[in-house]
Amino acid sequence: MYVNRLKGLMKENQHTQKFVADLLGLSLFGFNGKNEFKANEIKKLSELYGVSTDYFFSELVAKMAIK
Repeated sequence: MYVNRLKGLMKENQHTQKFVADLLGLSLFGFNGKNEFKANEIKKLSELYGVSTDYFFSELVAKMAIK
């Protein structure tokens, strides 16, 4: 899902979980347990990594359309 895309972007940019958690205003503990993000968090992540918000969902949406 889109969490895997986020992990990939973090790795490419050498961003730690703490860095991203701080950007989103989350504790590291709260970030580690997240598997879904709020719309405003996705917007911040898309701005940080220079991708569209659709980037995080395109694979998920395609899988849902097939069902």
